[in-house]
Amino acid sequence: MASGARQYIRNVLHHTDPPAPVEARFFYTSPNIIDDALSPVPPPATGKVAANQPPKPFSEYDNTALDKAWHELRRKILRYQEEHGEKSVPAEGSRARADSRGVQGDRRGSGSKPAAARTSLARLAASSLNQVDGPSATDTEVPAVEGPQSAAEGSVLPDTTGTPFIRAPSTKNVSQVTPRMPMRPKPQAHDTYTWEDASHLMEHSPLPEDRRKEETPRTSVPVGVSRLHKVDMPELVMEPIYWTPIHDTAHVVRGTWFYQDTMLPVESDVANMLEVGYVELQVWTETWKDELSSAVEVGAAGEMKIVHNLWPEKAPRLPESRPTSRRGVPEDLLRTATFNLVEANETPEEQRAKAVEAACDIIDISSGAGGSDNKAAGKSTYGRQGAARAYPQHGVIYANEREARILQPNLLPSTYYGRRPFAGYIRKGHKLGIPVVRGFDQVVWDKLYPSKHTKKAEKAEAGVASSASGAPPKRRRRTDPDLAKADRPTVSDLVLVIHGIGQQLSHRMESFHFTHAMNTFRRDINVEVGTDQVKAHFRKDMGGIMVLPVNWRHALSLHDGGDSDGVEEEASAKDFTMKDITPDTLPSVRAIVRDVFSDVPYYMSHHQPKMIAGVIREANRVYQLWCQNNPGFAENGRVHLIGHSLGSVMAIDILSRQPTTIPDHLADPTKLDLSIDIDHFLFNTSNLFLAGSPAGFFLLLKKAQLRPRLDHASATADADPASNNLSVCGEREQYGCLPVDNIYNIINGYDPVSYRMNAAVDRSFAASLKKAWIPTTALSWFGGAGGSGWFAGSGNSNTSSVAKAPLLPRLPSNVEMEIHNFTLEEIAEKRMYLLNDNGQIDYFVRYGGGPLEIQYLTMLGAHSSYWLLKDFTRMIVAEVGREMGREGTLPGMRAVKKPLARMKDV
Repeated sequence: MASGARQYIRNVLHHTDPPAPVEARFFYTSPNIIDDALSPVPPPATGKVAANQPPKPFSEYDNTALDKAWHELRRKILRYQEEHGEKSVPAEGSRARADSRGVQGDRRGSGSKPAAARTSLARLAASSLNQVDGPSATDTEVPAVEGPQSAAEGSVLPDTTGTPFIRAPSTKNVSQVTPRMPMRPKPQAHDTYTWEDASHLMEHSPLPEDRRKEETPRTSVPVGVSRLHKVDMPELVMEPIYWTPIHDTAHVVRGTWFYQDTMLPVESDVANMLEVGYVELQVWTETWKDELSSAVEVGAAGEMKIVHNLWPEKAPRLPESRPTSRRGVPEDLLRTATFNLVEANETPEEQRAKAVEAACDIIDISSGAGGSDNKAAGKSTYGRQGAARAYPQHGVIYANEREARILQPNLLPSTYYGRRPFAGYIRKGHKLGIPVVRGFDQVVWDKLYPSKHTKKAEKAEAGVASSASGAPPKRRRRTDPDLAKADRPTVSDLVLVIHGIGQQLSHRMESFHFTHAMNTFRRDINVEVGTDQVKAHFRKDMGGIMVLPVNWRHALSLHDGGDSDGVEEEASAKDFTMKDITPDTLPSVRAIVRDVFSDVPYYMSHHQPKMIAGVIREANRVYQLWCQNNPGFAENGRVHLIGHSLGSVMAIDILSRQPTTIPDHLADPTKLDLSIDIDHFLFNTSNLFLAGSPAGFFLLLKKAQLRPRLDHASATADADPASNNLSVCGEREQYGCLPVDNIYNIINGYDPVSYRMNAAVDRSFAASLKKAWIPTTALSWFGGAGGSGWFAGSGNSNTSSVAKAPLLPRLPSNVEMEIHNFTLEEIAEKRMYLLNDNGQIDYFVRYGGGPLEIQYLTMLGAHSSYWLLKDFTRMIVAEVGREMGREGTLPGMRAVKKPLARMKDV
């Protein structure tokens, strides 16, 4: 067998030019489109539904980066294995990491299998290449196998998930590992291999302990228009960068062959079998064209000879008897190699897996270590018509160097039935079988799936922002079409969103995952940033806005109660858990109640410090990672917080203890060790938005008031230095005393959890203010609302308060003047403006309504509705992007006092 393998490689592979590099394309399987700034986010899917999602291609820009990183990683792994003298490394470590990141199911790529099987074929391939006999008397010259350009090309890729890299022959270090091989011939003058090398003994020697701990090279490539995801190689799994994934990971496939009618990638196993047939038959040569013409002339018998079995048949174990090809050389190396790998009693699926391993090795040999990687990789979960298929009984006819047809048995050529599919159908361009093409065609893809251009999409493209992640967005915009239309690609404002109750439920019901709501919210933010009416009022140094979730709950375990005093005690009969006290009736309902509502009593218990520490730790982790990927943001960027539900209460707790300014030794978050507990955020908070917040109720429970922070630098404080005193401001550690520029409390009137907060500043001053509504997008936001805005019942435009002023306004009476305490009112007004440039904190958002509305049904979705409300989204963008200080406020957001308000409560 070894002699036949050597002769095959010498006569078949090395006498022709290698096949052309394939135009590979990376796809990902996910319900969310990461490259479209406006892509609709369908309900998240898991399990079989997610597996049936058609794969989506990465952008051309990302695909180029992925393919470059793929080949660079291949060379690094080859160099690593060459230096360590290894041929395989178990992948348990990487698989364990993959499982810990939450990927369900097997992450193994279709192009790789256990290390033992791959090593066996690597030995066969390497030995076969090493033992190519010298030229005979009749041979004038045998082209030598081109060696690698560096030592990196002399080893085989270890068995890591999804990476069918194979060791290519080295001109310096090639070993013989098959004892049954005949004695090596004496090196000839033209021989460049070092035959005396004994490195093959290392393969059977135990590895030193320190070497076992070393990991093979790996890399990650940031992808997506906003650079919020990365592709881990060699696992080929896409996952988010800034938040811990639960269900939102995606398998990535490197496609080499594609279905012609859809341009979706052929299943990785099938693609590699198509490629190895392409290599064995040398379809790219003129010889193959001649054979096709001869087959047409001969008829059905001739066409039978050009059929390539997609999967090799099991070969008989005959040591020296091998079928020969029409060229007179042993033909089916794949068939023989597969047979030598297959063990007894293996299932057909296991046998096909061994065949794929053999095919990957042959493909690698054909292109050489320094050549292009023409193998498909990654786990395929979607096929031509939904389910992934293997086509176990099918054959292939290669019509030309780029196209092929996969034919089922009843369509294959037959002399008995007189079937001539190639001459009668394929050559004439008629439809028959499953047409596949080698290499991705972007032009065809664009014709099959034309992009839809709408005004909303144009706004989203103009408003999209991106993390740098190694490539500054302004520079990347020149070459990345997905970012070319962005007005402000560089992020100047980072918005961190702290979720509230209910995230434990997302572990069982993915549709409740907070991250999916943030994906939708981020896209709506992009639309508003790209709206001309909004961006006309941005400050001069305004860049893009990036929204990232702070998923603090997933890492905490609170359901077991815990020790009441924090001291571990011996287990006794008195100890009990949540499970022990939960009745077995209505289990589904009780599970929902436990996962959704239990966070509130937990927060009121001794678990509160643990929960607050979890928020701080996760927010600091996200911020540190963002600063690492975006150099200079810590010095020039601004951070804003949105707290929803319980998250708003926790934000106030943390900010009450937050330093007025970040100490100098913590100013650079990229150099900090977060394993050391830090009891505050690593950033200064510009704006704090509270949505659906019960914080007013907690302020009442603690008999606390909202106060601006003493010595906190803000535009309003700088304009009124006299306000910086303890009669107006508060100090650190005082509950409700927050070091923020502005605080907003957004209330949905149908949300039973939300409470007002104006009165927490000053009760009387709050009573003097009109109820403030967030201006609706259907009415005027900027400038005068005019009569139309007022009569539509909009909100608090400063012009609306005087639109219908009385001709003779009544002056306050002497009694009112005597009892009115102007000093207290001035202090309250100063506090309010220091807490918010607009002069108020509470803002109501419109929701529901209509003649057929049932308020109690509307109430059910009100608490989680904020992220879907356009008025809420526009308010966030407008307030984050405007000029700082009272002069930068927008008319529709300014506080308006009630006309001739009577201060009865003073």
